Parts: sequence; C-alpha cells; structure tokens
Amino acid sequence: MTASLSHENKKMMDMKSVEIRTAAMPKLVIIFALILSTTAIAASPRCRSSDFACFKRKMMPRVGREITVAGTLASAKLGWIVTFDQWGVYVYATRASDSDRMKSLDGFNGQSVKVTGILRYAAGSRVQTAQTATVPEHFFFDIAEVKVIGARAPAEIKFLGMHLRKPPLAELNFDVVLRNDHTEPRWFLLPSNLGPGTSALLTKGGVDTVEVFAPRGSGRVIVGHFLGTGGFYVLLLPARAQVRLRMFPISYWGDVPDHLQVVVVTAKRLTIGGEPAADWFKVNPRCSTTADVAESVLSQARMRSSRHTPDGKEVAARSEEENRFKLDVLLKPNQ
Repeated sequence: MTASLSHENKKMMDMKSVEIRTAAMPKLVIIFALILSTTAIAASPRCRSSDFACFKRKMMPRVGREITVAGTLASAKLGWIVTFDQWGVYVYATRASDSDRMKSLDGFNGQSVKVTGILRYAAGSRVQTAQTATVPEHFFFDIAEVKVIGARAPAEIKFLGMHLRKPPLAELNFDVVLRNDHTEPRWFLLPSNLGPGTSALLTKGGVDTVEVFAPRGSGRVIVGHFLGTGGFYVLLLPARAQVRLRMFPISYWGDVPDHLQVVVVTAKRLTIGGEPAADWFKVNPRCSTTADVAESVLSQARMRSSRHTPDGKEVAARSEEENRFKLDVLLKPNQ
C-alpha cells in the first residue's frame, strides 16, 4: 500500500514538472522573438520615408563632428538641403553676414554633391499662433564652414593638336566632355574664337547666322554654330547627360600660347534676338543622354540647317546663365 502511494506521488510530480517546462516555453519563445526583432531593427540599413526618428538615431552620434555626406543638392524651406536616405542635411547661414555665401551654391542646384562640414542639430520650433512659421527638427551645416564638391566636373577639355592657317589664325582641336548632372536640360556654350582681341562669351557683340551640325557617332549630337562678332558654339543636353566631342575646333587669332583658358557657360534658357534659341535650329536641338562623336563637329557634310537674320544685322544673344567654368588647358609641353 505504501509502495503504491509512493509511485503515484512520483508520477504526479513528473507530470507537474512537464507542465512547468511546457508553460515556460511560450515565454522563452516570446523573449527570443523580441531579441530577434530588436536585432533586425538595429541591423536595418535604411529608414522608411516617414520615419525621421530612425534617421535621427543614425545622425545624432555624429553631431559636433566633421563629416562628409553625399546626395543631391536642392533648394528647401531653410535654404539648401543635401538629400539622402529619404531625408537630408540642410546648409544655411547662421549669421546675416554670411547670407551672400548661399548664392555660391546656385551652380550645384540639382546636382550630385559631396558636402563636408561640422554636423549640427536643431530641435525646431512649435507653432505659437496661426501667423508664426514653424521650423522643423533638422540637422544642418553652417554655410560659413562647408566645402561643397560636385560629383563630376561639368566640362573637361584636352588639347589634341593644331593646324596653322593664314597668319595670324590657327585652328586648335580639342577632346571635349560635357556633363549635365541636373534634373533638367541645360544649354552648354563654348567659344568658337579665342585670342587677345576676342571677348568673353555673351559679353560683347551679337550674332546674325547659325549653322546647325549633326556629326555622326554613338548617340545624337546637335551643335549650333552661331556666327558674328559675339559668335559661339551651343549644345542642349538633357538631364543626366554626357556628351563627348573628340574633334572640337576653336579658332585662335594670334601667337598660340603654352597655356590657354577656355570658358564654358551653362544656362537654363537661351534667346537669340528675343526668340528661344531652339527656334533657330529648325530641328530638335536636344542631344542624346549619352553620345560620343569622333569626327569634326563642323563637317559640312553633316550640316542640317542654317538661318540668317532677315536684314543681315546682328542680334543679341541672352541667357539665364547658371555657371561659368574656366578651364586651364596645356597647349604646349613644358620644356
């Protein structure tokens, strides 16, 4: 009888032990799941577009340190902003004396850039009245401290060689690369004549004729050669485009120097005699997004159209100039 009771007690104790272990398992599963969930959140490399808190957790440890961020520069509520990871870092003047520095970034608007500076944080402000403007919580760089670098140079020029014409004229040939890293089309203007007696692009003189060329190569390239005392070359590049012209001629009047400075102007809009420049081409002036041309851009066999002013008089060329790049080119090897 005693042995039977002892056996029953042991059986009941074993059953309770199983029940305790079984009851503990869901709790362990939940704890383990929570650990996995926390690890997944911490390991997530990107934040949702609506989750500023995630972006803030990533950036706060870097506040007060010099850092470099890469993104697209755009105009925003507080000034400029470098957008990346669905959010971004502002760039603005913290002192009234530095407000003019903001204009120095106009040429980078819409471009991919790298910005280096001391990262700062602002908690923002809450609306007190209906007339009070709100400032969002944000990270920023002080314009007085930043260094901004475009991801790619908008123009590159390399000297190839020259052909001497009747003095004092020489025809210089260049390998030219033009890049539009903006999100909208841009006009690219280049000089057709250089030398001591020539003026800078769009500063003096006018034009009375345009000759439009479509040199053959990979992709579509349309070059407008405007003639006159203020003559120039012009191409219209679409957004995110790169065009290479491997035989680009520029006339030089005078003794050819060892070094030369070539200016390239980018413009949002261009008018000739008050008309949109595109109307002068008689063809669609827009180049391909990617193009590479090896033959001369002035090949007479590739001329597509031409236009002259009705009375033969020059008219003014006007542009909404965005930037003016000065490129130093080595023409003769150093002795």
